Amino acid sequence: MRLSTQMLTGIVGITILSQVIFALIAYRIVVGVEQDHLLQLLGQRTHEVAQSIAIPLVTGITESQALEQSRRRFAPSVDALVLIDTHGVVATAGPWVKHLDTSLLRESIEQLDLRETSHIMIDGKPFFAVPHNVPGLPYHIVALQQYQTTHDNIGAKLGSRFLVFSIIILWVAVWIALLFASMINRKLEAKTRTLRHQVTHDALTGLPNRSLLYSQLEAIITSPDDIDMQVAVLAIGINHFMEITDTLGHDLGDQLLLEMGGRIRQALPENALVSRPGNDEFAVVLLDTDQNKAEQLIHQLLTSMNTRVPVASLELDIGLTIGAALYPKHAADADALLRYANVALQQAREHCSSSRFYDGSKDNRSIRRLKLGAELSHAIAQGQLVVFYQPKIQAISGEVSGLEALVRWDHPEYGLIPPDEFIPLAEQTGAIRELTAWVLEESLHFLHRLHSRGMPITIAVNISTHNLRDDLLKPLVKELLQRTGVEGRFLCLEVTETVMMQDIQHAEDVLRTLHSLGIKISIDDFGTGFSSLAYLNRLPVDEIKVDRSFVMPMLENHSERAIVASIIQLAHTLNCHVVAEGVENTETLELLKTMGCDIIQGYLLTAPRPLDEIERWLE
Repeated sequence: MRLSTQMLTGIVGITILSQVIFALIAYRIVVGVEQDHLLQLLGQRTHEVAQSIAIPLVTGITESQALEQSRRRFAPSVDALVLIDTHGVVATAGPWVKHLDTSLLRESIEQLDLRETSHIMIDGKPFFAVPHNVPGLPYHIVALQQYQTTHDNIGAKLGSRFLVFSIIILWVAVWIALLFASMINRKLEAKTRTLRHQVTHDALTGLPNRSLLYSQLEAIITSPDDIDMQVAVLAIGINHFMEITDTLGHDLGDQLLLEMGGRIRQALPENALVSRPGNDEFAVVLLDTDQNKAEQLIHQLLTSMNTRVPVASLELDIGLTIGAALYPKHAADADALLRYANVALQQAREHCSSSRFYDGSKDNRSIRRLKLGAELSHAIAQGQLVVFYQPKIQAISGEVSGLEALVRWDHPEYGLIPPDEFIPLAEQTGAIRELTAWVLEESLHFLHRLHSRGMPITIAVNISTHNLRDDLLKPLVKELLQRTGVEGRFLCLEVTETVMMQDIQHAEDVLRTLHSLGIKISIDDFGTGFSSLAYLNRLPVDEIKVDRSFVMPMLENHSERAIVASIIQLAHTLNCHVVAEGVENTETLELLKTMGCDIIQGYLLTAPRPLDEIERWLE
């Protein structure tokens, strides 16, 4: 049997290593046996000395004489014996005593644990120390025996026969190991190929996954042979896929993905690279493709989806949305190309378009949103948020009845950011609870300060859908009212009509709980949603705010004017106050007075102001 040089090297290496290991094991065994035998013998001698020394000590013989007599009779071969009482070493005996430093010997002995055998170093020499108590007397005997193992003795004890037989056994073991290694290697190679495929391919469709797609795309655009190649990357999303899986189940969703993967593959050129990065999305890399060719292929792909897709016993109308990015026009690396294709997909969905190429000029907001979402929690902790206040006045008397708290983000890079840009991010990232708590606390502390100055006005704070679903909202508000010393009747919580109608039963329960604390409830942006009068009559509502979209154009638009008048009349029927938002001129104010509007809010009075400015305005 001929073996390769590599296999021969392996055999020799394994043999030598095995021999060394077995030699070390044998060495340890022999040393261990020797040491065990020495300790056993030393223990017997120590016991005999301890038994024999008791009588001489009682009869009045000195400790040194008694120890020397017992050593000569029972332990003549022991290197040293030490007699210890409660005060320390009292006597020593043995041939090694004169070779040892007395002070070091005493120091080492007095540090021993007299309950067990120890290994100690005295004058740089290793000793076994075996203690034993003297029966009936407050003494202990410690036997010291130096231990050394010579290599010549070990070699003699191992013997040449052991070495010969060990080599034969090792050679046999090596050949058996190599045989098994060969079998295992073949199985491992097959398993590795399977695992590599699983790692780089989607388990459901068998298509390449994101990591393999990235590797393939990176190899294409960095290849020195394809310097002038143009590449298009498509991000393909299945419309309403989550709705389909929620309705029909995930098994049918998987069947749909398999069917769509096959259709996409058939509709594209053979050299196109199709992959499934995850969820309901596919990705395609088109080689030698400029924007015109990419548009044609996208059109061809969308056209191929016009026919119904059979899934189980159903036939579904399935649509696609496609985002595209081009190399080198849009990006010069694989990571940016894939990201830009996904951005284009999201842009297409936002604009209700079936396809869209990446537009860098419209991507700043996407990057900005990602950055703001990541920084929001830190912004709250670092004090970058500020509360602006806009007054609400009585329409007839002109007296200030309250303030609305409006949060702003004073971003170090982007400047003052309005709430409609970062509140949705707070809801998505889970920072909305912390944000709402901060705004409530800041507003109530300010309100308490105004009350202490003799201005008993109210303050309104907006709450979102996530706040209404938060079980900690009521305890939070209750705790803040107690901490700031503000009565609940001076706090008004504004809920938009759309938020309230998402889960009317839950909204009713939460609002009634808050109303029981004396807190006023206001429906914000009334008229923009689809609230039912029956539901509205059930809710503990104290105030209705007419949306600015009705108030601002009502001077020129009779329909808007009629809507505002109807809302005011409806609110009064329900015993609610009416706040008109967006009042920017005196004509609108006078018209609202004739309609019976209770409170107005808008730029006619003042724009929202920060705390120090609104304080001066109120004075």
